[in-house]
Amino acid sequence: MDNNRLLAEQQTVADISQVNVLAAQEAKRNEMKKKEKRLRTFGAGSFLYALFYAFCLYHNASGITYPFFAGGTLLFFGYFIKKSGSSSADGKSAKEHIHKKFLMISIVIAGGLNCTTDSGVLIFFNKLLMLVLFGVLLLQCWHDLTGWSITAYMKGGMTLLFGGIGSLFAPAQDMMAYWRLRHLNGEVGGKSEKRGRLLKSVGIGLLIVFPMAMIIAILLASADAVFYELMYDILTFSIDFEAFENFIEITVLIIIVFAVCYGIFAYNTEPEKRKAIDNMALTQKTNWDSYIAVTVNSVMGVMYVVFSAIQIISLFFGRLPEGYTYSSYARHGFFELVFVCLFNIALVLCTLAYFECSRVLRILLTIICGCTYVMTVSSAYRMLLYISSYQLTFLRLLVLWGLVIIAIVMTIVFVYIYRPQISLFRSVLIVLTAGWLVFSAIHPDYWIASYNLTARADGQEYDSYYLANRLSLDAVAALPEEIYKDRSSSYYVRAERYKRQTDEFMGVRKFNFSRAYAAHKINY
Repeated sequence: MDNNRLLAEQQTVADISQVNVLAAQEAKRNEMKKKEKRLRTFGAGSFLYALFYAFCLYHNASGITYPFFAGGTLLFFGYFIKKSGSSSADGKSAKEHIHKKFLMISIVIAGGLNCTTDSGVLIFFNKLLMLVLFGVLLLQCWHDLTGWSITAYMKGGMTLLFGGIGSLFAPAQDMMAYWRLRHLNGEVGGKSEKRGRLLKSVGIGLLIVFPMAMIIAILLASADAVFYELMYDILTFSIDFEAFENFIEITVLIIIVFAVCYGIFAYNTEPEKRKAIDNMALTQKTNWDSYIAVTVNSVMGVMYVVFSAIQIISLFFGRLPEGYTYSSYARHGFFELVFVCLFNIALVLCTLAYFECSRVLRILLTIICGCTYVMTVSSAYRMLLYISSYQLTFLRLLVLWGLVIIAIVMTIVFVYIYRPQISLFRSVLIVLTAGWLVFSAIHPDYWIASYNLTARADGQEYDSYYLANRLSLDAVAALPEEIYKDRSSSYYVRAERYKRQTDEFMGVRKFNFSRAYAAHKINY
């Protein structure tokens, strides 16, 4: 009786083990099926996108292909996100769709501006803006961003980026799963055996024919001079190392872009990983003791009020300290004030994020915002005084643009103090995007050259070296011929380099409106 019971228990254990093994095998098969489906969905598309990326951007940071690259990228990701069925677009409000369209239009405009300028700074920040906007767009496609704070956007964006980079080996893993599944299904057994037999036979044939072909080729070459020349040309070929190097670089670029693109899809189409991003982003607000914030902002507010009063009296009403001129006084404190303005924005945002906002605290934050306006105006006034004495440079004009943006952002923050339901991140992003696109579109170097040339005509001091060598080809339209037609000038050298590049094979990819115009003026 005991033996029968023991045998029955052993049989039960064996059955359970077999069930567990079968369940594990089924789970493994399901996982391989999921990877195979992902490979079929994104594999070919990601590879074609990598080819498109290499064609548009290989050694071409600012050519005519850039706006096509921007538009093609949006179409590609939009199509495959929709095809994957992982988009969270359903049920979104009209504001969400308007914001999405704004992001897409801004990306295309930034890409278009890249082929209209020669300024390296503008090109760099245009590309940086495109990257940020595209990251936000992907977040909006895969997640519901309602209620996300600035910190949540930053966490989500970084997780999306590093998650995609961390999934670089997903294509290789999915390909392995694809072949294993085919092997399990018996789809490759017969074909593999036939292919192996074919390769073996061809290899044996080549080993047999190689010495025979060499002897016969020598005899035929001795018999006919034309055949000898043909064989000589074949056996003494030279390798174009530059072309080979370009081929290797393009191949590596295609592999990297394919892996990153596929990795982004592989990471963000996993429901558990998307849910983890949502949970990480929607953190609870920390309500620290408001008396801490009141104390800190009270002290800072008093100091800012005193400083603002000094600015109004000394700078705006002409009561400068002894020994200072307007230009030296402006230069002395400009950059410090810009830093303080940025610090004030961060101070107000941190206070609103980590403390319960009372009436007293709102009043203190309002005072700080008001003083920040005074500091911003003071900074702008100082810079204008400095420019009137030492003329324009790109950095000085960029700083003036930055002060305008700071003032607008401060206004948004002020509204946020009393209406915390507005989307602060989106509002700031729209202001920064629109402001930068306008700044990039006006071609600052042209206006810098025009302003400094006007100052020269009026007999004022100006930096002749900066005007002749430090600006981009955008400035050629405003410069006199004696500057840009001088063969030693940087304008002439860059225009000639551009002309050589566009004369090369596939040089049409590098067509740039600003450089083409400058090359035309310099050569005619």
